[in-house]
Amino acid sequence: MKLKLGTIRLFFIFAFFSSCLVSYGQTGIWKPFKLLVVQPDTAIVDQSFNSQKDSVEAQNLRAYYATLKQLKDMLDTKDDAKDMEKLFAETHERLKKQIPLIEAQEEQVKKFKYYQTISQYSAQVYNFYFNEYEPFSTILEIPKHNTDLGVLKILADTSKADYIVFFSNIYSNTKDGLPILKLTTSLYSNKANKIILTKETEGDIDSRGFMWTCEIPLSCLLVNSVRTSTDEVMKILKDLQVRKAP
Repeated sequence: MKLKLGTIRLFFIFAFFSSCLVSYGQTGIWKPFKLLVVQPDTAIVDQSFNSQKDSVEAQNLRAYYATLKQLKDMLDTKDDAKDMEKLFAETHERLKKQIPLIEAQEEQVKKFKYYQTISQYSAQVYNFYFNEYEPFSTILEIPKHNTDLGVLKILADTSKADYIVFFSNIYSNTKDGLPILKLTTSLYSNKANKIILTKETEGDIDSRGFMWTCEIPLSCLLVNSVRTSTDEVMKILKDLQVRKAP
């Protein structure tokens, strides 16, 4: 089965709520933290991708409405098993809080630009990785923002964030005759008050399956740029946030 880019949004959301059921009562290995992922403000890609930009943006909107419908369907689901009663009640309460927040994003979703896939998908990947078990971390995508060091400090302090991820220099190129997408990922630490990672990575047009499945070249470039970017950030976050054995 091939997953379209927007369909992967559904995968992550359902994986998260399913993990709440499966992992009930289990404790994760990560110390909770708050991470902000800043939307990029632009990307430069070859004009051959122009028609695919619209496809990525349209699919994102369709996936938004499909996600909203599925979450509402989940909210209407009943379970009579007594041993699961408390768990389902907690999950329903979480859904009741999440659905209005998602509904409030509708106008913003309509303004979605293809390159914002990078921040949106990155936030979903981090949530999937770090929020399998409680205690859950707070990982949010936020609108584009000034990323000067002083401004990052103010943003981190006012939002009580531990880390901020942001992107720059996003552009397409070629390698061995095939398209690639290059980007620079930076990770800011509020505790250290400095940027602790600046790394250029690249995404290719291969579809690797599972969470890195894609159909059209531009989607593949975006998905794989997220794959290589999140790999670098998670190497650092895993070391910083792992619970130490007593």
